[in-house]
Amino acid sequence: MASDWKDSPTCFEHFNGEYDYMLFIDETGVPTLKNYNQNNRWFSMTGVLIAGEDGESIISDMMAIKHKYWENAMFNKQRVVFHSRDYRKKIGAFNPKTIDYPKMNMELLQLIERTNFTIFSSGIDKDFLTQKYNNPYPVYWFSLVFLIERYAIYLEERGKTGIIVLEARGKKEDTNLLRTIVPEIERGTNFVSDSICSRIRGVYFNNKRTANKKQSYPYLEMADMIGYELHNKICKGIESDFYRKVESKIYNYPNITGYGLKIFDR
Repeated sequence: MASDWKDSPTCFEHFNGEYDYMLFIDETGVPTLKNYNQNNRWFSMTGVLIAGEDGESIISDMMAIKHKYWENAMFNKQRVVFHSRDYRKKIGAFNPKTIDYPKMNMELLQLIERTNFTIFSSGIDKDFLTQKYNNPYPVYWFSLVFLIERYAIYLEERGKTGIIVLEARGKKEDTNLLRTIVPEIERGTNFVSDSICSRIRGVYFNNKRTANKKQSYPYLEMADMIGYELHNKICKGIESDFYRKVESKIYNYPNITGYGLKIFDR
């Protein structure tokens, strides 16, 4: 097994079915406990699991929408990225003066609804974390471990292997996180053995766009968009049209609690 990914944060580019499964993870909220307030009390992390054999077809479907609504799928000389904040606020590439937003939105939701993927998500109430533990784990790591464990178990149950792709946050942050993740995969966690965790064959870090801004990573875009909807459901109980279209894709639906969704709030 190639282990270059263990040495330093590495970008993942192989979406051609080389791996059985790929889990793309993005976070919503602020992962720090320092000086947090009720406006940023919640932090969540969502993973979108895609079968390797579906990899290229999903990219093609998302790119078809981008090419339909933006010339060469570009805006301001950069690849269009489905970023939740810009998308919801209808700014930048999503300004209704630039595109037919309602029609594009309908087509994107239809695509996401018919696409085959599975969701794992975890949410943390920082009030709960600080009250329960005198020296709590870092919020980001606390949330990520749940996804790693559930993903490893998912792979074990199917006799498959897979990789994880996280959105890059910065060289220092990614390096520190990688140094924490590797031992957990090699030795196992408190709840999942090393043999099960070993089914995860790599952890990678991708930016929203490539260095030249001409390409993006549609799976991370899906994780970003879906993650926001899960976050709203977790901390506010809001079920948008978008959320209702993906709810059945949460692992072990309708019995998702503790399986596809874990909320640390009590």
